[in-house]
Amino acid sequence: MKILAFFLLCSVVLLGCSPNVQLVTVRGSNVHQTDDGLLLDNDTLTLQYNFASERGVIHITLINKLNQPLYVDWKRSSLIVGKDKLDYWYDVAEVQLTSLTDSRLNRYIYSAGTILKDDKIGFIPPQTRLDKQQFVLVPQGALILPGSFKTEQEASNLSNRKKPVVVNVYNYSADQSPLTFRNYLTLSTDKDFRNEFHIDTKFWASEVKVLPRDQILTQKNEGEYSYSVPVPFKKPDSFYVPLPVQ
Repeated sequence: MKILAFFLLCSVVLLGCSPNVQLVTVRGSNVHQTDDGLLLDNDTLTLQYNFASERGVIHITLINKLNQPLYVDWKRSSLIVGKDKLDYWYDVAEVQLTSLTDSRLNRYIYSAGTILKDDKIGFIPPQTRLDKQQFVLVPQGALILPGSFKTEQEASNLSNRKKPVVVNVYNYSADQSPLTFRNYLTLSTDKDFRNEFHIDTKFWASEVKVLPRDQILTQKNEGEYSYSVPVPFKKPDSFYVPLPVQ
């Protein structure tokens, strides 16, 4: 009986503990915050950035507001993280092979392949949208957070925890941020790019919170049998980076 009680106590302790994450809030030079993400809007297009993900997957949505096509030159567009340039388009092709093997003869009978290659020029018809998801801001490790932080308390999202959660909050200006990146796009209203224009947006991590993962990825009960499912992370101007368990 004592052994059973010990294991039950251990289970409660483990469930109550959560690895920490860095919750990174992003701001930009020529975009404004909306419920759908960071937005640039003019008479020609709407450009929307959504970062809601683990490690900062950048989801770009381009909406053509014109009554004529809009073109994006991916070869002359780049994401610049720090001082490192990442190109949207490379002159390479991906080959996907499918093989059929005769088990009796223990050899290949034939192989068929498909060659896939991204378009160098993106075509957006009038009054339509184009979505692009290609880069991850923090593919490994975590952000190194210089400077001082302030400590706040938040109500816990866990129903079995009554004590508030301690959160460390770091705030940064654009020139002091531990994460800066730019997105540079080349666009045109004609396919020959005689009327090309450019959008150059500088982004930075303006706030980083260090807090338990369960504060942003809680569980909820759902369905007839009340099983637990994770609540998705839905802050479009933010992303989170998991920290190693100490």
